[in-house]
Amino acid sequence: MRPLLLLNLMLFSVISYAQDSARQGELDARILSIYHGLADIPPFATQIFCELPPTRNQDGMPVVFSVQVDSETITPNAFAVGLSSGETVTPLCATLRPAVESLEQRTVLLIGAFSPDDSVPVSVEIVEQLEDVNGLSLLGLKSENVTSLTAGPSLVLAERFKPSNSGLQGECPEKTEQAVFMTWDGGVTGPKGADLAEEQRTAVSVLLQDGTSVNPLSLADDDPPPGPTDNHIIACIAEKSPALSVNVSAGYFHDPGDDANPDTRIDISPKIN
Repeated sequence: MRPLLLLNLMLFSVISYAQDSARQGELDARILSIYHGLADIPPFATQIFCELPPTRNQDGMPVVFSVQVDSETITPNAFAVGLSSGETVTPLCATLRPAVESLEQRTVLLIGAFSPDDSVPVSVEIVEQLEDVNGLSLLGLKSENVTSLTAGPSLVLAERFKPSNSGLQGECPEKTEQAVFMTWDGGVTGPKGADLAEEQRTAVSVLLQDGTSVNPLSLADDDPPPGPTDNHIIACIAEKSPALSVNVSAGYFHDPGDDANPDTRIDISPKIN
């Protein structure tokens, strides 16, 4: 085979593989949850999260993606929020804040007038260019899986890491063998905005590969109150057997409106061997 022909075939194979990988990434990308967490948020929230003047009559609604989102591509116009009235509204603000740590960056907080009169949000669609951190387009993604104001937060993603993984250093005690990074559909604290405590730790049960279920050695929260809290919690596990799933008993983790979680369970995605 001529060298030039061989080179062309190799280049074609590389390009085809890259295109297939990109298409697979686009297929994997989806909206995991939409959480209508708080109506009529404090006016200063637009100042804290959006660097806008304090604004009244706004709702807060986190949208969690299965992929990390490139912050440089986030604009309010990329999001269309469908209301029960049939109206479609554009958020006043869209931001990754406060979930901006290296292992986070998948929750876009939308702030806007999402419940005028008796309307409620019923869908979110990506209508302008939005990209994940690998440059793949999220345009066209849509979900009607909106959690109502009266419901409490649930788990939507859990990942297993080494405690020494970048972004986790110093979060867990020395005896930790693995860390389970839990993502909720809304921000979580203890009751009435309290710090996470012993009752939250013992409400979390992790199933291990050896068949045992254990409570975490501790729970880590990189954004503790009184500052803005996000929707991520780290469960520090002392056992070596790989963590397979996590279950949280109802009533212990509260959203910004002080609604408590239902029983919630999710399988854990391994990020380490």
